[in-house]
Amino acid sequence: MKTVLEKPNSRKSQMEKRRLVLLDTAISKFAEGGFAKTTVKDIAASAGISSGLMYHYFPSKEKLLEAAVEKRSFLPQMRRILTNTKKPCREVLINTAVRFSALLEQEKNSIRILLQEGHSNTEVKKVWDSLSSEGAAILQQFLASRIAAGELKTHNTEVTARCLFSIIFMFIFTKDIFKSSSLNDTQFIEQSIDSILNGIQCSK
Repeated sequence: MKTVLEKPNSRKSQMEKRRLVLLDTAISKFAEGGFAKTTVKDIAASAGISSGLMYHYFPSKEKLLEAAVEKRSFLPQMRRILTNTKKPCREVLINTAVRFSALLEQEKNSIRILLQEGHSNTEVKKVWDSLSSEGAAILQQFLASRIAAGELKTHNTEVTARCLFSIIFMFIFTKDIFKSSSLNDTQFIEQSIDSILNGIQCSK
């Protein structure tokens, strides 16, 4: 009886492992050959499964891209860091920015290629727009909660959210060009956030 009960769980675990392999394989293949030129057959072959079985997990290449990018995205971490936290705003924002920059650094090559393709491929652009909008919305909600708590001045939270994300993106993707800075990554992020907070933080 115990063996019978374990079979569904074992099958479910195997399916989840295969799904994760597909997501990792997809993002690598998309970054390597581009979304438009990479076929379902290419991804399935690299993952060691049939094309038909891949459609069992994802109904289309577009849905596979969406799931693959979201898996590599910062959204899950953002939700954990910014939701229901009582820590000071500066500490929370620095923690968010440092972790986000680390993820961008880790996935830099894949992100750079997919971002470039987003200019010419509507499906790729749609995925990035969706993730960017959701990320900005999560950060805006956090900033709004700190305005309501009296920690921050009333201001346009969309502008602040976009400024923060833009600073981190530009820093990660241009730091190899601007090599004269004496600041390390964390110092640059901390001072950038301090510059932003100087304009919106309430006086104590």
